[in-house]
Amino acid sequence: MRSKLRGDFQLALTIAFAVVTMLGIAPFAVYRYTHGQTLVGLVDTAIMVAIGLGAAQAYRSGRAEAMALLIAAACSIGCAVVSAMVGLAGLLWAFPVLLANFLLVPRRQAAALSLVLTAGVLLFDPVLGSAMLKATFAVTAAVVSLFAGIFAWRAESQRVQLEAMAAHDPLTGAHNRRNMAAELKTAMAASIRDGTPLGLLVFDLDRFKAINDSLGHEAGDRVLVQVSELVRRNTRKQDRFFRIGGEEFGLLLPGADTAALQRIAEKLRRAVEAEVRCGDRGVTMSLGAATYCPGESAGSWQRRADLAMYRAKREGRNRTVLDDDCGHVAVAAGESVRDPAIEHGA
Repeated sequence: MRSKLRGDFQLALTIAFAVVTMLGIAPFAVYRYTHGQTLVGLVDTAIMVAIGLGAAQAYRSGRAEAMALLIAAACSIGCAVVSAMVGLAGLLWAFPVLLANFLLVPRRQAAALSLVLTAGVLLFDPVLGSAMLKATFAVTAAVVSLFAGIFAWRAESQRVQLEAMAAHDPLTGAHNRRNMAAELKTAMAASIRDGTPLGLLVFDLDRFKAINDSLGHEAGDRVLVQVSELVRRNTRKQDRFFRIGGEEFGLLLPGADTAALQRIAEKLRRAVEAEVRCGDRGVTMSLGAATYCPGESAGSWQRRADLAMYRAKREGRNRTVLDDDCGHVAVAAGESVRDPAIEHGA
């Protein structure tokens, strides 16, 4: 449970809010039952049940956003009803609910729920008898909502930035190795569900260590950036580009069958050979390609692509090797370079 909550911020926030809110309401519900306020106690109980069921369903299904909307709606409507029934004791709950709306759901939905809550209190709360009290509550509710919205927007913006930093390589802008595992599993599930092909390329720049050793790491970094930009120019928006480590990259290609995978691999190989240079040196790369076989694990699929790439290295570099089905590897077209020897960091 802990790992699931750590991996989903929205789910963790929804569960935490549900637990705290139910613990906060429960004593008041008990008090009202024991002091003859049965109807109000039933409303409190209904609010807690809605919150609890929403949180449980969010945890089971992973649909945290939809269930958070249900919880926020239950709190907003329930708060307006309790306020109308008990006056000030219910009215005071309006302000934490206004704050919670903007933490739980998107800003437009939060604004709509907050408007419903504010209108309900203004129309039915018996405490707000004068126009001045109504105006005071309306203004304070608007100010609370405004600051809650600004805070929620800022927090969401920072969270998105942090997630992007955690998922991307800072030099090339490609997705990193950690993000690759999640993307592969998502694409595999979609491929099985829709019956569509799925391809994976793993490629490594040839003799990259020699570039770093002779021209320096800054020159090597410029080559990595050039290759990354070239790959992005020659792939689709739905494709996923990864930097696996060092000079090794991966490219996930939804909808790519064996023929398309080989065609794309060769297109990229030729483009790198023709366009990427480091000083007076040309740059080449070796590619391993593998189509996904339904039923195999992400690790097995990636290993097949890795082995195909290593075979491309052994057979002369600057070429594509395609693993066209599970366990069978075939060599695709590609030029050899002069030195077929494979050295460390090749």
